[in-house]
Amino acid sequence: MREGLRVIEEAARFKLNNEELTLRIKEIRHKYGHIKMLIPDDMILSRDSETDIGKSSNFDKSGQLDIADITARSFGRTEEAARVIEEYGGMINREISIIAKGIRFELYNLEKIIVPELKRINRITDTLGLYLVMTNPAVGYEELARIAVANEVSVIQLRDKEMNDRDLVETGRRLKKITERTNTLFIVNDRPDIAYLCNADGVHVGQDDLSVEECRNINNNFIVGKSTHNMSQLINALDEKPDYLGIGPIHPTSSKNIPDPVLGLVNAAEMLKRSNIPAIAIGGINDSNIISVLESGFLNYGIISFINTSSNPENEIKKIKLIYRRYYDTEKKSNIK
Repeated sequence: MREGLRVIEEAARFKLNNEELTLRIKEIRHKYGHIKMLIPDDMILSRDSETDIGKSSNFDKSGQLDIADITARSFGRTEEAARVIEEYGGMINREISIIAKGIRFELYNLEKIIVPELKRINRITDTLGLYLVMTNPAVGYEELARIAVANEVSVIQLRDKEMNDRDLVETGRRLKKITERTNTLFIVNDRPDIAYLCNADGVHVGQDDLSVEECRNINNNFIVGKSTHNMSQLINALDEKPDYLGIGPIHPTSSKNIPDPVLGLVNAAEMLKRSNIPAIAIGGINDSNIISVLESGFLNYGIISFINTSSNPENEIKKIKLIYRRYYDTEKKSNIK
């Protein structure tokens, strides 16, 4: 059991960077240590690892696993171990059975928190590259989505402030069909209810929208991004623990009726340094200024007008992704999309 608990603890500590969850798992390990103290020392002599008939068994045929899978399996093993100790430990000392039962139910509760969060953050990497925000595209939403998927755009976001709810849901469902079983994530802007109804991968919220926690109350598997426009907003947003941040507007943009004050590259770069999660530069980015954004340290960039207003968006996508790749080839950086 202790080995499984250690695997879970390392995931909570290093992958989720969650002090509270890490401490809860440590407390379980300490409870297990108390169980061991209640078991007579001479019982260890009963272990016969050399002739154990289960020694050569190998039921794991799954191949490569990610950290969420590994952690989920560790939960399964530790829960099963707790159940065995609960059943048989009472033969030695009733207290063993009581402690083991408490451990088992605490693990059930932690599993519901930790495994979904690991699965969610595994879908958002530090190097998303192009994040395409779709707003009234000249070629239509579905055509632009197909082009984005074909060109391996990491994320597309449905952002339409004028469409009624019914049309928004129907559009979202069509876009989800296009991105399903591809490497392109589908995010809905502002509306977690719409995201839920069209089975989107997540939602992106602004400063005046629902909180990150409220979005996850709607669907705990949601990827949730948050827009920030100054350092104070970024610090507060980090406390909400979103999966990624939007930082901008970097340059003047016409995508909002009432635009936020322009940050500029210097302020945006300072915010980026403060962020400990993936961050996306957004606002007025195009092929003529993308280099300066990358030079400021951003690995990820959001684009709206440059691609949406084009009658040949595939050309614009390929153009800006080529600039991006060439920049990082020149800088000798690898593993960049």
